[in-house]
Amino acid sequence: MSTELVTILLFGGLLTLLAIGVPVAFALGGISVLISYILFGTNSLYVVATTTYMEITDASLITIPLFLLMGNFLVYSGISDRLFNALNYWLSGIRGGLAIVSILVCVALAMCGGFGPGILTMGLIAVPAMLKYSYNKSLALGSVMAGGVLGIIIPPSIIMIVFGYIARISIGKLFFAGAIPGFICAFLYVSYVLIRGYFQPDFIAPREAENVVTWKMRYASLKEIILPAILVVSVLGSIFLGMATPTEAAGIGAAGAFIICIIYGKLTWKVLLSSCLETMKISGMALWILIAATLFGIVYTSAGAQDMVMGIVKSLHVNRWFILGIMQFILLIFGMFMDDYAIITICAPIFVPIARLLGFNTLWFSILFILNMQVAYLTPPFGWALILMKGVAPPEVDTNDIWKSVPPFVIMQLMVLVLVMIFPNVAVWLPNMMTK
Repeated sequence: MSTELVTILLFGGLLTLLAIGVPVAFALGGISVLISYILFGTNSLYVVATTTYMEITDASLITIPLFLLMGNFLVYSGISDRLFNALNYWLSGIRGGLAIVSILVCVALAMCGGFGPGILTMGLIAVPAMLKYSYNKSLALGSVMAGGVLGIIIPPSIIMIVFGYIARISIGKLFFAGAIPGFICAFLYVSYVLIRGYFQPDFIAPREAENVVTWKMRYASLKEIILPAILVVSVLGSIFLGMATPTEAAGIGAAGAFIICIIYGKLTWKVLLSSCLETMKISGMALWILIAATLFGIVYTSAGAQDMVMGIVKSLHVNRWFILGIMQFILLIFGMFMDDYAIITICAPIFVPIARLLGFNTLWFSILFILNMQVAYLTPPFGWALILMKGVAPPEVDTNDIWKSVPPFVIMQLMVLVLVMIFPNVAVWLPNMMTK
């Protein structure tokens, strides 16, 4: 069977399965096993068993459940409510203060628990509060969703762990490469809220009452920031200074979040059970995807398809930046219709070697890839942020309201993507400063 036909069968079969609703892990694994059997016969099925065994016994993958456990403990500890109230005290009286507080809490939750908690908790807390104060729906919904997806690019990010594992790139360096672009995104969101609030004061971002919050209340609220700040510094600082690997830092984070739950008096058997079950569900999904993705890569390489792709790229007489642009465009289109895990498992094994062949910094390219995944979370019809928001938004918010809220924030995300593309040091400077 020719390499070209294998490529068509692999990717065509995979995309077909995904299009009819087959879960990513089963689509990847199923097409890989089928093509492997057709190409190499029954002996190739041993590869399935050995690949599965190697994946489930890889100690580095314990990073995923530990960071997820950390995030789940923090969600149940009520830390998001505490941070929201504390920051709201300090920003009381600023036009658009609730939207800014929502974004800042999402940044804090991203640094503590990754993607998801920000949208779920702020969707339940901040969106009703903003609608109560007559905020424009688009501003209220968009600020929460855009803030929530910062957990994809701001460390520690589960997507980064999956990407780093598949692309064989340092997870610790990926974490810090995404930090500055993530904070720039947050800065743009806050600036957007302030500017809209200034130019459209009555319609977009009404000013909340100033006289109900005293300076004594503001100073007293600072204690709510101490514990999450210590946790973030302990986890990310230990990685940055070379004192711990990402896996060890994840263990520190999970233990720290457990202690915070105890300190806040929120640790019960129900909380412990719910946190562990939620962690097991998401970890199981991620692990099966990684097993299937690894198997897909093995079959793809064994069939000679990767060499064929590299040969095609070498034969193209075009500027390398044109090829980079095409890859970014493909990711943006895929992001509108496919799950981010599916995009990573399909594209990362192909795109990262191409970027390396073209002489691009692979760490920098990886951040461009993940920034695209951040955009994917906000772009209809498949954006996960839109789906999560629909699940927690008040009854008066419909799908059309949610979809209409995302364009300004997607534009800002694309601005950061272009910024990182033009100035690679935005992504690679901080990882280069890490202690080896």
